[in-house]
Amino acid sequence: MKKILTISAWSILVIGLIVSLGFVERKEDSLPCKNLDITIEQDEENFFVQPEDIKKLIAERGDSIINQPVSTLNVPELENALNSHAAISKAEVYVTIDGEVKVDIKQRKPLIRIIDKYNDSYYIDTEGRLMPLSDKYTAKVLIANGNFRDPYNIHYMYTIQEIKADSALRESTLVDELFELAGYINADEFWKAQVEQIYVNDEGEFELVPRVGDHRIIFGNIADMDEKFSKLLIFYKQGLNPTGWWNNYSVINLKFKNQVVCTKKEISKI
Repeated sequence: MKKILTISAWSILVIGLIVSLGFVERKEDSLPCKNLDITIEQDEENFFVQPEDIKKLIAERGDSIINQPVSTLNVPELENALNSHAAISKAEVYVTIDGEVKVDIKQRKPLIRIIDKYNDSYYIDTEGRLMPLSDKYTAKVLIANGNFRDPYNIHYMYTIQEIKADSALRESTLVDELFELAGYINADEFWKAQVEQIYVNDEGEFELVPRVGDHRIIFGNIADMDEKFSKLLIFYKQGLNPTGWWNNYSVINLKFKNQVVCTKKEISKI
């Protein structure tokens, strides 16, 4: 009899637990979304996306969110929609136990702005993806322009890594080399402060436009970048600073091995 009572008690307990869990689950399914909390990571003061933009995107999809039952919210689908936004690097959506919908947004971070000879303009972000311009915000980044044709609509679906891995793509574009050169400049505080523009000349060579000094720096291609920047730094420290003659040179050429070739400005005679 004692054994039967024990089994009966355990059976009642298990049944009660199952009923309770079912009740809680039904209650959670009918729980309305009470609030939409949007957090946007404002890295490097980039403001491509605002909470109002996220709310508008959600509204355009037909999601009311607020007062919508938790069970009807398709979190993966909403995340996919947010991640398809041109300025969003990563979006995470989750629901708290009290019915609040949390949306965490990480913005894409532009590294360089491309402006080709036909004025087609866009960014390349730090992850190596092409990124369209925004009508809300302009990022203060390095600019690359000049005599080259690299329209956004041809390469936007490829990452820089994919372009590097495909010889045909690599031959048809400069964005991979510009990305690498911009990354090198951006990673060094001195060069980041000193170089404001990369220009592609008629020979397809890169020229650097400095913030200080009225001269052109012929960089050539991206081969031996360490050596070229090291030569330029030594020249700045030993060749220009002691004399202060920043404006005496029109061209500083880094293309040649183990040397810096300079062209002095012509002094007009009256």
